[in-house]
Amino acid sequence: MDIELKLLLAKSILNKTIWRVKLTREELQEKRPSAEAYINGARDTENDLKQVQLAIVELETELRLHGREINRCLHINGELKKRIEELEHELKFKDVEL
Repeated sequence: MDIELKLLLAKSILNKTIWRVKLTREELQEKRPSAEAYINGARDTENDLKQVQLAIVELETELRLHGREINRCLHINGELKKRIEELEHELKFKDVEL
């Protein structure tokens, strides 16, 4: 599976999990407000998952930046290889003339 698809899948699973925890917490707050430990635990879990979500977004941004840098380096590498071939050709040509 392509890395972009894996990332999209992970983000959607995480989103789904955040919503499940949120809905469960809200239901507990409505139907069993005395279950404070569960409500607080759900709130903590929700916050933890949101931190993971933010980390994924940051890593995704970093991944894209590195991808652009790799593409730029590949382009420069191609230009340098072409220039090396040109210089090698010139050297061969000069050796024949001497």
